[in-house]
Amino acid sequence: MGYDGSRFAGSQRQPRARTVEGVLEDAWSEVTGEDVRIRLAGRTDAGVHAERQVGSVSTGCGLSAEDLAAGLASRLPPDLWLLEIEAAPDGFDPRRRARWRAYRYEFGPEPAVYLDERRMQEAGSVLVGEHDFAAFASSSRLGPRGAVRRVFELRVRRASARVVVMECVADAFLRQMVRRIASALVLVGTGKIGDSEIEAALELRDPRLLPGPAPAEHLTLIEVGYGDYDEDLRAPSGRGRA
Repeated sequence: MGYDGSRFAGSQRQPRARTVEGVLEDAWSEVTGEDVRIRLAGRTDAGVHAERQVGSVSTGCGLSAEDLAAGLASRLPPDLWLLEIEAAPDGFDPRRRARWRAYRYEFGPEPAVYLDERRMQEAGSVLVGEHDFAAFASSSRLGPRGAVRRVFELRVRRASARVVVMECVADAFLRQMVRRIASALVLVGTGKIGDSEIEAALELRDPRLLPGPAPAEHLTLIEVGYGDYDEDLRAPSGRGRA
């Protein structure tokens, strides 16, 4: 599925708030008569968009994938759309089974004209590999892995005179991690900090050494992969294949 996050209060269901899960679950109930809970592969904050989000649901409705897709499509709003529906193995968990996620952040037009994308790329390469990303975490409430994540790839490129794009792929992300990387790279791109400050924050695991998260509306979940990540399979647009 994909969505424009502008009018969503995030992906997870919340009381008295319009969310991706809530809208999907309401549409599912209208089509099948079932009250279900949809589990998404990636949690996105308010304002964050998605091109290829993955969700799963356990159902006993008996409708074919084609009939479900048609029924849901007729009930979903214009800012939330289905790409495909297919059967999954019993117990499939889209979040736990995912091997990688890819995000895109677009800087522009206000900061983009002043950014040095080459400096940003050099600093971003410091983050590639497995590290403790506590300095880029928005919360101290972490799971069993703590803040350790593996970044497979981080690319920064200039798409036009007024747009600079960062694409980041990792096995998983901490809450607001991509947006905090983006805001740190803005400081690098404007010459306010360098690679050494990024390395120091990473080593000291101290989020106070870096700025807060960049605005959510420029962030998009591009894709979720369920096979080994291979950057050679990725297209220049940022789309990949599982």
